[in-house]
Amino acid sequence: MNGSLVGVRIRTREETLRVRAPGSRESGLPLRAALWAWSAAVALALTSASVWSVRHGGGDWRVFASAGSLAGTHALLNPPEAWQAFFYPPAAAWALVPFVRMPLAVSFTCDGLVMLVCAVCAGAVASRTFGWRPAEALATFVLWPPVVYAAAIAGQNAPLGLLFAQLAIAGVAARSVALTAVPIGLLLYKPTYAIPFIVLLLVRRRVRELAIVGGIGVGWYLASVAATAGDWGWPLSYVRLVGRFAAGDFSVNAPFAVSLPGVLIHSGVDAAVIVAVVAFVAIGCLAALRRVGAVEAACAACFAGLALSPHAWAYDAVLALPMIAYTASRLGERARTKLLLALALIAPLFFVSPLLGFDPLALVVTGGTLAWLALRLLNPPAALGVPVSER
Repeated sequence: MNGSLVGVRIRTREETLRVRAPGSRESGLPLRAALWAWSAAVALALTSASVWSVRHGGGDWRVFASAGSLAGTHALLNPPEAWQAFFYPPAAAWALVPFVRMPLAVSFTCDGLVMLVCAVCAGAVASRTFGWRPAEALATFVLWPPVVYAAAIAGQNAPLGLLFAQLAIAGVAARSVALTAVPIGLLLYKPTYAIPFIVLLLVRRRVRELAIVGGIGVGWYLASVAATAGDWGWPLSYVRLVGRFAAGDFSVNAPFAVSLPGVLIHSGVDAAVIVAVVAFVAIGCLAALRRVGAVEAACAACFAGLALSPHAWAYDAVLALPMIAYTASRLGERARTKLLLALALIAPLFFVSPLLGFDPLALVVTGGTLAWLALRLLNPPAALGVPVSER
């Protein structure tokens, strides 16, 4: 078994249809109708809350709009007020400059529409990559509650990260160095999204992809120098900024943590135990990523990276979609519908996380990662259904 990122041949839609039992689609119609009716109703309810969000500051969008106004100044890393803390590489603020002169409601709406378009594009890419029926893939990606929440209420950019992640996975499937590396490099706009893919490239020894990502990283660094008015030492200022405001950010968002570190911290587990547990799981994931096919490894890296992230909230669960799509596309019609329906019922419960004391999406992200890890480590490579030539 070598460590190369070689694409796994995914079952095409036609092949999937041929192996389905006659009449299976008709027998599963009520279940599918329930799935999409429920998903659409939840999405509509979340979207209707966008007016409330704008009236109350537009969620995190006001922070991004403020970052656009501070781009090119020292204030970007030393904000006048705590709420203006921008926890992204400074260069990312350049993309927000066009929104500065717009009224908040207009810029918030534009951002939301862009994020929904990103989700649509990610769904289309997933459909082609996994051989999944386009309508079902698009509906799954666009109606996933964290996607709608990020776009319509929180003013967040997770769907953009989803698009880059899905493009990188498509690059792995197509065995394309550029299509794999460039989206990963662009994902550096939010390092917690990019790092799992970079680790994957290291584990699979993809030197050319790493070189391209490194080159894009240099571009991010130089653009960040300009964004901070010539501060060549901006990484140190960035670390200080995160250190100064991270505790306050976690105290507000802790009930919405979906990652293993976040859940353990919120539960009051000792720091040494958290480090040991996270390290143990991370080592297991590294071993599993070498055992499976390239496409599954890419999806799993995105999924496990979310589960092991020190900073992952409900809207970040958008990044669970590639693994959900990969899994769903390999199931039969009825099993896939049941899986998607179960996820659709669990996902909206993150709104009552403060009452529950935890985010149910953690069951999907952290629980799903642990389940995948156990399955892949307990089975020998030959039992995974991956030909030796594709590992």
